[in-house]
Amino acid sequence: MHVVEDSPLYSPEFFADGDPWAYLADLRAHHPVSVHRREDGYEFHALTRYADIYAAYVDHQRLSSSYGTMVDGSYLPQKDSASGRMLIVTDQPAHTGIRKPIKTSGFSRDMLAKVGRTVRRNLRDTLGELSVGDRLDFGSVVAPELPKGVLEVLFGIGAEDAAKLLEDTRTMIGYRDEVYAGTSPLDALVDAQLDVLEFIDELIGQRLDSGQADDMIGFLARCVADGTMPRDVAVLNGLNVAVGGNETTPHTASLTVHTIDGHRDQWRTVADGDTGCDVATQEFLRWTSTNSYVQRLAVEDFHVGGHVIPAGSFVTLWNMSANRDPEVFDRPDEFLIDRADNKQLAFGAGVHRCVGAPAATLEIQTFVEELAAWDKAFAVLEEPRKLRSNFMLGLTELQVEVVDAKEFHQ
Repeated sequence: MHVVEDSPLYSPEFFADGDPWAYLADLRAHHPVSVHRREDGYEFHALTRYADIYAAYVDHQRLSSSYGTMVDGSYLPQKDSASGRMLIVTDQPAHTGIRKPIKTSGFSRDMLAKVGRTVRRNLRDTLGELSVGDRLDFGSVVAPELPKGVLEVLFGIGAEDAAKLLEDTRTMIGYRDEVYAGTSPLDALVDAQLDVLEFIDELIGQRLDSGQADDMIGFLARCVADGTMPRDVAVLNGLNVAVGGNETTPHTASLTVHTIDGHRDQWRTVADGDTGCDVATQEFLRWTSTNSYVQRLAVEDFHVGGHVIPAGSFVTLWNMSANRDPEVFDRPDEFLIDRADNKQLAFGAGVHRCVGAPAATLEIQTFVEELAAWDKAFAVLEEPRKLRSNFMLGLTELQVEVVDAKEFHQ
């Protein structure tokens, strides 16, 4: 098996300043299963082919999520401190017991409809305040309106609290980037996490006092009250939903605007109604692949791609590489806004497929619909600054100018 010493896949700087797409494409073509080591002793196996990644996602018996889903979550194969209590780091059968109340209360058809209306309202209000000639950072002015709408509905909070919660969760994911964390990243990470946990615990306390249960937090509080869910589990899964949803969609929206600017002729087919917004959304999700990978731990020997990954090994599933696999996607390194039968793996697969995937897809599709109907457009002014993270592909700044849509489409 191919072994890479001091692998660039550990480096946040490589993902911001290098070309991880090309690096992963080379691995996929020549070494689809490989070992990546670092001088401090940490190592993981990397899967880069779609078929192998899909097989790993659905084999939750041999590959455990309980040991952390990010590189550096632990240096040793030991369970995450929230294992068995927080959805993302819990295996079956406990996983189903946690997932069901979250899905029922936060991602039902009725709740998704309410989320869609709130996100659309927020976007229309924000876009409606912009005039031709305005210059702004899209990532700080427009992109946050997507997850803020979700938080307002699922957590039953106002816009101001939603904005603060978004700021804290952004620091948690982007703590290795000085834009979010300053010069003390670990301190910033701990402070932000404690702030979020305290805020969610307070919300649950308020719902316990009031008995209100018409949002996700209220439903979890009712589970606490009737003894079916411990309070710490409710708090941790509020954190799980907040972090998981708050960071992916703003970065996806920013990358979508950057992609539209570079493919104006294709975008015009959406604006003119020739390409459906639902179809375009799937290609934006594939192309941006915001959540670059997830990590698992092999609890048994895992046979994949003609190799055996020994029990006790960390395994990374590179979503961004799967979404550019030529065995699955025609012309995978091209953005094709009308791509049919799009089998993108942006949200994973199997029982651990992101519980918020329907809401995230709805957010992005609503955003695409509102942009397509808008009489203006965003023209990118300069190359954006990429987030320094190997886990989240995103932009910390995207300077744009508001232009007339007809001029943009010419």
